[in-house]
Amino acid sequence: MKAPIRLIVIPLAVALFVSACGDEGESSSESQKKNLQQDVEAVLATDVPGAVVVTADQGNQVANAWGLGDIASRTPMQVEDRFRIGSLAKSYVAVVILQLVDEGKMTLDDSVQKWLPGLVPEGEKITVRQLLNHSSGIPNYEENPQYLAPYLAGDVTHVTTPQQLVELGTSLPRNFQPGADAAYSNTNYTVAGLIIEKVARASLASQFNDRIFKPLKLESSYLPTGPDIAGPHAHGYFVVGKPPATDVTRFSPSIAWAGGGIIASLGDVSSFYHALLTGRLLPPDLLKEMMTTVTGKSGAKYGLGIVPRQFSCGTWWGHSGNFPGYLVESYATTNGQRQATTAMNYDPNSMQQKTKDAVEKLTDAVACSKKE
Repeated sequence: MKAPIRLIVIPLAVALFVSACGDEGESSSESQKKNLQQDVEAVLATDVPGAVVVTADQGNQVANAWGLGDIASRTPMQVEDRFRIGSLAKSYVAVVILQLVDEGKMTLDDSVQKWLPGLVPEGEKITVRQLLNHSSGIPNYEENPQYLAPYLAGDVTHVTTPQQLVELGTSLPRNFQPGADAAYSNTNYTVAGLIIEKVARASLASQFNDRIFKPLKLESSYLPTGPDIAGPHAHGYFVVGKPPATDVTRFSPSIAWAGGGIIASLGDVSSFYHALLTGRLLPPDLLKEMMTTVTGKSGAKYGLGIVPRQFSCGTWWGHSGNFPGYLVESYATTNGQRQATTAMNYDPNSMQQKTKDAVEKLTDAVACSKKE
């Protein structure tokens, strides 16, 4: 069931040579790689160690890797490397919720109080739908100064429970009354993950496995419980204080859990969004519900675990995510026939503006390298 993936790994210097000396018989994938080369070079000319790009057309994937996956050992980035995909996990959470809705086990209009009594102040006023589209008004736990305190003190494997994450968020003043606005909050998805466990009477990890990873044969995807990454993976880098960046690969996934804890290869990520937007995971009415957005006063639009993004070639759907040391973005056309997925092993909070601009240009080039 997983779309075929064509694996291409070309070190930067070799790719530049190919770009200069290509022949008329080159494949479309090599031509595309040449077109993207300058944009990749611009990103790697900054502090970003390495990058992986996966493009897909009707489920057929082409993957490319550049730079280093591990600075210390000088190990090249590989297309099969796994990343911490950060907030892309929100799309997976929303899918599980909507499948439970389809099975009649819950509704999007259920209150938080119904499933998790007493966990969230005034939880009777907040619906599951409002959690998923960020219109609940619950503050983001990342804004609490205590959130990163143990990690910044040096204990990067410290375990924070989901309940503690919720408490960090709800201890802050409410952003707004439920439904009055929309503002991104990781706390929403921690609560949603706990609701999944309550409704399904099973762990969130098992629900991901049974409902998404196994049916789609996403063999590199899982929700970790510890700081290590199983299998081939890119090392993640974060600037702590002043450069150079620190290797933060072994970082507690508990800081994100439902809202951003998944580990996956980019091929798996691309396959997931292809399956989602081509209707293999949800019936049409619930997929439409997922892609129905609310607009916050900031102008940002949020669907249910998925967001629209305007590229130079049109509107695509997906999510971006960062976890300490990693940046991953994956978007697809509305019909799901084309995907563009990029990942870098460098934290966006460590990036200078010129790096962010180069990444933005690359992401658009990956999506728009082929006309609709």
